[in-house]
Amino acid sequence: MCFMTEKQKNNLAKFFYDIAKIDFAALVVAQFANPTNLKYWILIVGIIATVIPIFVGLALDKQEIEK
Repeated sequence: MCFMTEKQKNNLAKFFYDIAKIDFAALVVAQFANPTNLKYWILIVGIIATVIPIFVGLALDKQEIEK
């Protein structure tokens, strides 16, 4: 049982999508902006930090669609 309204769930899903975009830009794209100083561990962490909020946002959107 969730105590959030549909609008709150929608806003929370948007928040997680925004976090994913920021993580992707800050950690993944930034690595390719300066390829001479490419650090693969930051690239991997960036991809993971992007995928997790996307899945959370998708899960929140899925709950909204099912109702």
